[in-house]
Amino acid sequence: MSSRVFVVAFKELLQLRRDRLTLAMMLVLPVMQLLLFGWAINTDVRHIPTVVYDQDGSSASRDLARSLEATGFYDLVGAVGDYEEAARALRAGRARVALVIPASYASDVARGARAKVQLVVDGSDPQTVASATNTAAALVQARSGSLLVQRLAATGAPIAGPPLELEPTTWYNPELRTAVYVVPGLVGVILTMTMVMLTAMAIARERERGTLEQLIVSPVRRTELVVGKIVPYVLIGYVQMTLILLAGSFVFDVPIVGSLPLLYALAFVFIAANLALGLFFSTLARTQQQAMQMSFFFMLPNILLSGFMFPFEGMPREAQWISQGLPLTHFLRIVRGITLKGADFQDVRLELVWLAALLAALVTLASLRFSKKLT
Repeated sequence: MSSRVFVVAFKELLQLRRDRLTLAMMLVLPVMQLLLFGWAINTDVRHIPTVVYDQDGSSASRDLARSLEATGFYDLVGAVGDYEEAARALRAGRARVALVIPASYASDVARGARAKVQLVVDGSDPQTVASATNTAAALVQARSGSLLVQRLAATGAPIAGPPLELEPTTWYNPELRTAVYVVPGLVGVILTMTMVMLTAMAIARERERGTLEQLIVSPVRRTELVVGKIVPYVLIGYVQMTLILLAGSFVFDVPIVGSLPLLYALAFVFIAANLALGLFFSTLARTQQQAMQMSFFFMLPNILLSGFMFPFEGMPREAQWISQGLPLTHFLRIVRGITLKGADFQDVRLELVWLAALLAALVTLASLRFSKKLT
């Protein structure tokens, strides 16, 4: 019996060796993913984009903002003139933190009164909130201790309370509930998983069933075939999206602040991009099994690099550019921006441009890969 088992096992190894695509996915892709994810994933959030609302405009207030940037945890991306402009920057994703310095900051510091600064943090990502608040609090505490020592040396009298105080404020998810952050992201993750997998097996299924010949002899053009394969699944994607949003709202009490018509309109581009990607995979695969394997391998980078599980700002700059090539990265910003922050079209238009460009590239690749010849 042992010899028969050895023969069957040897035969299976020979079949795997002949199937070079499957062999490459089994051996090469895991190593590539290990190197990529080990390098890119970092829960220590740094370089958080920050805007400054400096009502004081003094050298002391500018020094405070520069010292915040010097920690390496914050990148000052601009100044704002009021709270509405700060909210617009946070809604659009241009900033995750807003430092608000009151008009009396320099005078309060000079005359020994307690000076207060406010740190407004985007609460749609709880991991960023903790890192941003803790670092700023430590900085303010250190500066407060330094001022306390200076005043004590100058007056010799004890001072009641810290001379400098930080008031952290969390917008969009003040309770820091994980469901508020995760459920909108699941809309994109589930759509990616199902849409890519459904269409990844489309051409491979046609080839296995022998119906590909009918498409080859038909007058249908390559682009028409690709679009025709995509259209039926768009409706399925909308049904899935609706079910997730309803469940998130009624079961997990996730708020939907923004415009649902806008979200559904922009979701069309995202769904179509994933369907085009799945169709591209189907043109590479010879069997449905290979197409499914490609879909599974594609899901891991989406979950780990898109900002769904780990903070986007925690990744190296190069990894952030890689993640820009994932449709899920941009759709997560759209769905979270609209549902949690009430973002409008102007706030998310840049993400739409990215999605449209990825859709055009994927449709072109899938069309070029589909050859109207039997191989």
